[in-house]
Amino acid sequence: MKYLLLTFLVSIISLSGYDPDKKAFSLLNSMSNNYKKMKGFSTTFTYSMINLTENISDSFEGKIFVKGEKYVLYIEGQKIINDSKTSWTYLDDLNEVTISEFDASEQDISLSNIFDIYKNGFDYKYIGEEDKLNIIELYPQDEYKTYYKIVFKIDLNNFLHSFSIYDNTNSKFVYIINEFLEEELDNTFFTFDLSLYPDIEVIDFR
Repeated sequence: MKYLLLTFLVSIISLSGYDPDKKAFSLLNSMSNNYKKMKGFSTTFTYSMINLTENISDSFEGKIFVKGEKYVLYIEGQKIINDSKTSWTYLDDLNEVTISEFDASEQDISLSNIFDIYKNGFDYKYIGEEDKLNIIELYPQDEYKTYYKIVFKIDLNNFLHSFSIYDNTNSKFVYIINEFLEEELDNTFFTFDLSLYPDIEVIDFR
């Protein structure tokens, strides 16, 4: 009887000392460190938008190359290049490029910053494990954000499997990471060479 009581008390103490937020923070840090230690990487992804009220959905695939704050994104006939200072958006069917100064504050959530987004302006909670994926929810501290929750699914090797953004219009935006490859990418890869595009139309907002 004393043994059972002692076991029960130990269980209660262990549960009361369990902090899911600490586990969430540890998993997010491990995931982030996995990507940050790389010189560069590329990944293909599937993007889906689901409006839960209207039962409307749409999806497409893309590819992104990332090196630090630089990235090249291929998505729906667009090539978007960002060298952390300047952004070029090239439309292949129009042979047109739009150039603008890059403002990191305007880029709220993207595949280039998602690995670090939890570090500033978010609370988070470990939800549990499902299908060998750890599930963590992030909640923005800014109540004026257009979204109220981000759900991370992190695999057992601490790589990001997917993330979902839930916004205030009852829509869900899901990014599933498919093929992933660590790569060494030269800085010149993240610039747009106008000379390679004869007769290109340039719209420069700088």
